[in-house]
Amino acid sequence: MRLRSISWRLVTSYMLLALLTAGLVGALAITLVKRYADQQEIDYLTANANAAARQALPLMRPKVSPNQLQQLAQTTAFLGNLRVRIQDIDKNTIADSGVQNGPDNFVWILPPDPDNTRLGEPQIMSIMLGRRRGTHGSDNVSPQPPDGTRYMLVERTDGPWGRRFVFQAITDSPPQDTGTNSSVMDVAVRSARTVMVPIGDDVRTIGYVELSGAPNFGGELTAATLQALIVAAILASLVAGGLALLIGRGLTAPLKNLAVAASRMSAGDLTTRADIANDDETGQLARQFNEMAERLQTNFAELGTERDTLRRFIADASHELRTPITAIKTFNELLRSGTANDPGTRAEFLAESHLQIERLEWITRNLLDLSRLDSGVANLDMTVIDVGELMQSAASAYRQRAFEKGVALVVIAHEPKLMLRCDRARMEIVLSNLVDNALKFTPSDGWIELNAAQSMSAVQFTVCDSGSGIDEGDLPFIFDRFYRGKGAGRQGSGLGLALVKSIVQAHGGQVRVKSTPGQGCRFTIDLPYANSSLPARV
Repeated sequence: MRLRSISWRLVTSYMLLALLTAGLVGALAITLVKRYADQQEIDYLTANANAAARQALPLMRPKVSPNQLQQLAQTTAFLGNLRVRIQDIDKNTIADSGVQNGPDNFVWILPPDPDNTRLGEPQIMSIMLGRRRGTHGSDNVSPQPPDGTRYMLVERTDGPWGRRFVFQAITDSPPQDTGTNSSVMDVAVRSARTVMVPIGDDVRTIGYVELSGAPNFGGELTAATLQALIVAAILASLVAGGLALLIGRGLTAPLKNLAVAASRMSAGDLTTRADIANDDETGQLARQFNEMAERLQTNFAELGTERDTLRRFIADASHELRTPITAIKTFNELLRSGTANDPGTRAEFLAESHLQIERLEWITRNLLDLSRLDSGVANLDMTVIDVGELMQSAASAYRQRAFEKGVALVVIAHEPKLMLRCDRARMEIVLSNLVDNALKFTPSDGWIELNAAQSMSAVQFTVCDSGSGIDEGDLPFIFDRFYRGKGAGRQGSGLGLALVKSIVQAHGGQVRVKSTPGQGCRFTIDLPYANSSLPARV
């Protein structure tokens, strides 16, 4: 299977389209996820920084307590798994938790600084919850503070974007478990985002809390989303490729069938046809192909018929022309040799030569007229004529022959007169040829009748006789050129009826014949009445 086939090009196109769509959707999704993750990270860091700022405020006013601020920074860093720096108003660092590298933290519980204790105010202890793993895996927790120490419980919760913590109210009850169940995530990848919030109230800012180095949960989410989108894109391209392969096979199967049919036709089998599987574009193409094949087969059949007809025509024309030419040549040689010295014999030779020349002239003239009529270049001199007068004129040339043969030649006249637009000279040739043909095959005491009738759209001529009729096997061929029936003998040239058919068809009409052997013939000609659709000269 070639990669340039329609099926594989369709598969490639579908897969590329699926990858392109997945890429665009993935890029949009990654952008939205990253934007959401960044915003969530900012919200978490800001919330934690505000919580630390509220706790740092009493440790910086009225006097700064560096140790307690350091404890606050370390506690906040431990709870949030990030780096915490507390700065003064000039952004000088007062406390810095340092970089968080894992769960190796410890607990400090320091008594309050007596210098910072105010009369009537509760003692505030800086508490850092955590644990240090010992050499042998045991937890070493700092000793308990003395009795009377007031504690502050710090609660923390882990979320997808980091840790959130809340400083609870001061209490006299010590915590039951100082960090032994604490767990700190060790995230190798740290975020480069930094959040700074002011320390103070609405009146005055006295410092800043800066949070940074938090776990890069947003980056991990974006990476996981990207990985999922890549897998989805690959699966979508594979599904699209499989679907395209099925669709491509359905599309190319009719085309392959059509190609096979075209190959058979090019090899000469004009009877081959393409299968029409459906009514879509490929079905319409197959239907058009079959119609083309049908027309080609018909045209080739007609060409074959015309070729055979032309061969017969050439053979018959050669024979018909050879006979008078041979006779004329023979008479001419006899006259030149002095054989026919007798005046009577010479006159007979000359008269016979004259007849052969007239026959040769008649054959060539009618062949030329037939070729012009068949090719559509004949000039028809269209005029309005009297149908009765046309029939009388055509019959007048044969009345003497009919009288001598004892055949009654009858023309039926009509009142009122029938008028017809036609080429009078050529229509007279048509009727004359039919009368001449009937006179040849009608015996003595027989009859020939010319008649015309009017219908709604045509004038119908009929030429009937009581002659010997036409054999049933000859009827399909009597209008062919040079065809002479079995009973015709050597009478005629076989061009008369062919000329009749060509002239009638040139007028837009048709000619028919009915005959029973021994009972005569009936020729019927239908010509369009008042033939105004034909020009006077065509």
